[in-house]
Amino acid sequence: MKKIVMIVTGIILCVVFYYIVQNNTQENNNAQYTIGILQTASHPALDAVLQGFQQELITLMGDTKVAFMVQNAQGSVSSAHTIAQQFHGSKKYDLFFVIATPAAQAMHAVEKERPIIIAAVTDPTALDLVYAGSNVCGVTDMIDVRAEVAMVQQLVPDAKNIGLLYTVGETNSLALVEVMKAELLQAGLNPVDFAVSGESDIQAVTELACRKSDVILAPTDNTIASTISLITMITNTYKKPLIVSDNMLVAAGALAACGVDYKQTGQQAAHCAFQLLTEDKKPSDLPIEQTKCEQIFINKQTLELLGLSIPQAISESVVVVS
Repeated sequence: MKKIVMIVTGIILCVVFYYIVQNNTQENNNAQYTIGILQTASHPALDAVLQGFQQELITLMGDTKVAFMVQNAQGSVSSAHTIAQQFHGSKKYDLFFVIATPAAQAMHAVEKERPIIIAAVTDPTALDLVYAGSNVCGVTDMIDVRAEVAMVQQLVPDAKNIGLLYTVGETNSLALVEVMKAELLQAGLNPVDFAVSGESDIQAVTELACRKSDVILAPTDNTIASTISLITMITNTYKKPLIVSDNMLVAAGALAACGVDYKQTGQQAAHCAFQLLTEDKKPSDLPIEQTKCEQIFINKQTLELLGLSIPQAISESVVVVS
């Protein structure tokens, strides 16, 4: 009975929040602030950023009404630029929230005055989004690569060849892969590239990576996230450990992650928005923040399938995902 009550209560709370967000998402002439949101694509990680941002900002703003106008480019760079132009052309927006690198680049290309808050962007400095006097602030999803490599060695101590599975067209992936290569070499491991140009390459390249690697390591990558079910089906069939950089993907069958909590990223970005809207801050007053993950997420079923165990040295940091 208690479980039923908890489930019903949870459903009610979700419904209530849904209507709150829907109310704030509509064109609201009574809103004190209006935020334009440009999301690169739809998949669980980026959706979690959006959810975290909206939930947290609504909570922070209290009785102050905020209207969200959400636009999704559905993975199209040209659509992202079109939406960015439309946002820029309207004077009703107080600031913009952009999710993932293509959205950030598109918005910054046209908007140089009103604040732009970024999230799920790995290296904003390398993209020339952040500089002296820039109108950009927010949260990067650069992970602690050294900690991730150490986790690989602890979980699969006999591994030598580490396959890097990523998309060649995603700037964020390329930046993170370069850091991964350096850390793997420093640890005495051999990084091997397995790059895809898009979703159509995923099956063939993942199968090749399984044949040529002891462990497969994936950066934060939109294509990887969108096709994670296919990737984990292949890696688990070949019984090859898949380490990801997005904690949410462990639930889809990846072995482990010591990476980004994207909902937390959205929540951190909401605090940036709150300061800009209510504390008379400027983007240049706010340093780019980085999410920190002090936990290791491990999929129990995949761990058992691979015949691996959780080392005692990391056991206290592990969150087991069923």
